[in-house]
Amino acid sequence: MKVRGIWRKPLTYALAICLTSLPVAVMAQTAPLRVALFASFPPMAYRIPETGQLVGVDVDLADYVAKKLHRPVIWQDVSYEQAIPALVTRRVDLAFSLLDEPASRSRLDYVDYLLSGIQAYTLAGHKPIKTLTDLCGQKLGANRRNGFGQIMRSWSDTNCVAANRPPVAVEETDGTQAARLELQQGRVDAIVQSSESVPYTMDLQPGTYVRIGQPLPSSRIAIGFPKGADELRDQVASALRDAVTDGTYAKALAKFKLLDNSAANVISATATQH
Repeated sequence: MKVRGIWRKPLTYALAICLTSLPVAVMAQTAPLRVALFASFPPMAYRIPETGQLVGVDVDLADYVAKKLHRPVIWQDVSYEQAIPALVTRRVDLAFSLLDEPASRSRLDYVDYLLSGIQAYTLAGHKPIKTLTDLCGQKLGANRRNGFGQIMRSWSDTNCVAANRPPVAVEETDGTQAARLELQQGRVDAIVQSSESVPYTMDLQPGTYVRIGQPLPSSRIAIGFPKGADELRDQVASALRDAVTDGTYAKALAKFKLLDNSAANVISATATQH
């Protein structure tokens, strides 16, 4: 036993020396990447009902980034309201599908990776509403949580009222699903929704809805980072540039019918906003 103990101690020391002599950067790269996303926001991230598998644009891109960084992923399903506090308190390392909002840049850094718009649509059986200006005088449902109601009122002032046409009667709801229910019940004539989620909605009920005009430019969708995470932010930005170059980015967007929302030029040009 004594002899065994004599040999064990040097081996323990030797192992400790080996571990402590590893570069900090190497050890850090093996740490899990804690990724916040919204698992009920198709097609960005959602679960397949039959299997529970997590899929979506954000999932594909996060997996790609994590492989580039040689780090395993730990998914954190949060609400939009929880995402920023989780970043600021560093409970997560990064969060997908945030709006790149100037008001939050004092607390977060952003890497933009998708363009978002405001798409209006109505029921296929509704009296045709062919253009956005045909919404003048109509009732329009809008999710109050994303500010679309105020945006559409401002649009109405410029494009309807200023042209001596009746204003759009904007009715704000608690979420897009509630607005869609009002549309189905005939309480509003049309609704607006984030353009990146419209293809998924229409695929769920083929032939039920029709788009009205082109999406109104709204904002950029970004990956958020806490202040001070410069190295990780720049690594993710570099990985996204690689995804654009090797075609992975376009493939992910095409898979979920989001090529019209591509921000490839933005990613290749700057990738970071801080």
